[in-house]
Amino acid sequence: MKNTDLSHLILNDHARIEAAISTGAAWEVWFQVEFLILLRSAHVAAAREVPYPAPNQAWRLDVLAQHNSQNYAIELKVESATNAGNKLLTETQKDIEKLTQYTDPVAARWAVALGYSDAAKRGLRDFANAHKDWVIYQQSGAIGCMIATV
Repeated sequence: MKNTDLSHLILNDHARIEAAISTGAAWEVWFQVEFLILLRSAHVAAAREVPYPAPNQAWRLDVLAQHNSQNYAIELKVESATNAGNKLLTETQKDIEKLTQYTDPVAARWAVALGYSDAAKRGLRDFANAHKDWVIYQQSGAIGCMIATV
């Protein structure tokens, strides 16, 4: 699995994501569940809230995915009322740093961020443009998706 495969999987669901955002309800929790459903529909096994390896076993990985016998460590951030605009990128950068501490062998460690406001999408896009060797940004509908390979 590649980062672009993951981005396409998410963005192909942009209409449902946009509908969830428009409810104003806890869409970030909904997205974690929706993300697992998307992965499983693509024949990717996935588990939530997996402990990090020692000595950081008190931390939890948002998603551990397995595809073709390879594991993928994934941290998720979505824009919400508490991290709107540029705060989304700041919180995602914390996840990028956190992922450096995930030391179990994996095919990739990805920090995934979803934004819907112009400010958040611009921040994610600019960050990806500044770090093209390890970050991608794609957009579909009103949703922007940035994936950083850590």
